[in-house]
Amino acid sequence: MVVRNYKSPVVIMWSLKKPPMKRAKPKTWLKEGPSTYHLKYVERLKQLHKTLHWLLLISVLANTAPITILPGCPNRFYRLIHLLWMTIWYGNFALASYWEFVLITLQRVSLNRYLNAIESAVYVIHIFVIMLLTWQWRNWVPKVIKDIVRSDLERGYIVDGQRTKRFIRLQLLLVWIFTCLAFAFDIWSQKCVIYRSILSLNSYVMPNIISSLSFVQYYLLLQGIAWRQRKVTENLDRELNHLINPRKAEIQRYRLHHADLTNFTRLVNRTFQYSIVLLFVGCFLNFNLVLFLVYQGIENPSMGDLAKWLYMIVWLAMHLGKVCSILYFNQNIQNEQSKCLTLLSGVSCTGNDLQETINHFILQMRTNIRQHVVGGVMVLDLKFLTALLVASADFFIFLLQYDVTYEALSKSVQGNITKT
Repeated sequence: MVVRNYKSPVVIMWSLKKPPMKRAKPKTWLKEGPSTYHLKYVERLKQLHKTLHWLLLISVLANTAPITILPGCPNRFYRLIHLLWMTIWYGNFALASYWEFVLITLQRVSLNRYLNAIESAVYVIHIFVIMLLTWQWRNWVPKVIKDIVRSDLERGYIVDGQRTKRFIRLQLLLVWIFTCLAFAFDIWSQKCVIYRSILSLNSYVMPNIISSLSFVQYYLLLQGIAWRQRKVTENLDRELNHLINPRKAEIQRYRLHHADLTNFTRLVNRTFQYSIVLLFVGCFLNFNLVLFLVYQGIENPSMGDLAKWLYMIVWLAMHLGKVCSILYFNQNIQNEQSKCLTLLSGVSCTGNDLQETINHFILQMRTNIRQHVVGGVMVLDLKFLTALLVASADFFIFLLQYDVTYEALSKSVQGNITKT
């Protein structure tokens, strides 16, 4: 096989002299037509693509999903076109961020200049990470979608397409509201100066729109995992509490399915972990920058600007919304796991084999495989908000001390210059 791939003249001559091979008999399902399972699988796959159509199309255009995820676009030509589109878009974005730093950020006050520069650098890295993952997912994502459809079909799960569409519409509506408000307030705060508005929109608003669209996919995956874990718990409750003789094979099947969902959760969080860490860093910087600007506005009422304050409120709401959504959807999965563990812990069976299977199930659920940990240190649950607030308070105190020291040094230098 290896030699034949080179298509040398010797191989071609040898292949012409080979005796004709017997044609294999067609398989039974080719004679009788596709099986019922295959027809259901194709129908479910089409239905899922139809449900996710607008999200997938918008994600491909925004470079947060590979073009191979769309039906009918699997070949290399479409991949190269999408790669070219990503390269052109990111090049323009990086160039706009550079000119925004040179022409606008460097003209700001010392501390604001540093914080805005770091925030812009985080966005440049974040978008690069999103696009890199998008390119790496080009072969993996279509297989994952097919595996999800196949798994649901084998387990008899029917996904509520209308509910999924409503969830996607809500998320896209929130992104659209943020986009409209950010564009309006950004242009207003820049006093309608065209070049400043364009550079600011490209450097700050556009990367947040792209990251928001990327996280819509993340929320959808976590919501699907939580829904399937709820189904596992309901089936277990029906098997253990509503049947006279619970079946060991069924409980074992639910245990394996729960293990698959846990591993899939770990895979999803590991895939998005760099994007999540960069989002948290950007949110942390922005939150403290807003607090610091509020402090400066209280000290100097002349700095008050309605457009600027409204813009900061929108920005802060967007960042906190994304952080809280990440923690909320991860917390949902952990709540479903707790319900399942509570159900299993309250069951006592007379059969030794069945009790042993339940004990294995409990041990599996209590084993910590760190499926909700990203970056090695960040545990994605609502308790993490407390850690963020404590760190934010410490950082804000540092900013205040730096500002006071900077003003004191500035006045000292001005005093020395005046005396001289």
